[in-house]
Amino acid sequence: MSVLRRATTRMAFLSLAILLGGCAQPPADRLKQAQQLVDAAKAAGAPEYTAEEWSKLEGTFERAKDELANQEKLLTVFRSYAKADEMLRRVVQDGSQVAAMATEKKAEAKAAAESNEKEARTVLASAQKLLSKAPPGKDRAALKNIQKQLHGLRDSLGSIHQLIEQGDYLSAETQAQALKEKAVSVSGELRKAVEKTKGRKA
Repeated sequence: MSVLRRATTRMAFLSLAILLGGCAQPPADRLKQAQQLVDAAKAAGAPEYTAEEWSKLEGTFERAKDELANQEKLLTVFRSYAKADEMLRRVVQDGSQVAAMATEKKAEAKAAAESNEKEARTVLASAQKLLSKAPPGKDRAALKNIQKQLHGLRDSLGSIHQLIEQGDYLSAETQAQALKEKAVSVSGELRKAVEKTKGRKA
């Protein structure tokens, strides 16, 4: 093959590569759509309420962006956005599902938090009523300690309500459950004290 022919072949190959490479455009619209859906899932509370699904979604999106960045480092003729585009398609598809799931889980957590808060308030009111009937006398020190506990539980109940108002339903649900259990325990102590006094009177 002559030198001229080899040069001509190289030029033809290079021209074809440039032509093909010029057709490879970064999926800017898909990237924008994926970013919007990831943001929507995050705003819906996905990191807190659907942690596993959020982790997968965020991981795929980050890998897609890394792939785009890697392709940008290559010469135009060697760039291919097919892999990044496929990952972004997956993010777009999964993003809506994760956002919807997070919204549903958040609503469930809110309902549970409010229910636990209501139950804790009821149990606390019952304990306070029992305290008013508790006997005085040599058990006064124990009753004073119980009164102090109830006062602390009332303060905690206010904090739980604030968490619900702020939208931190998971923390509110957990704390309300713990408060309810503590109030039940205190009520049990008070009942024992009342029954003990009734037995003495009898």
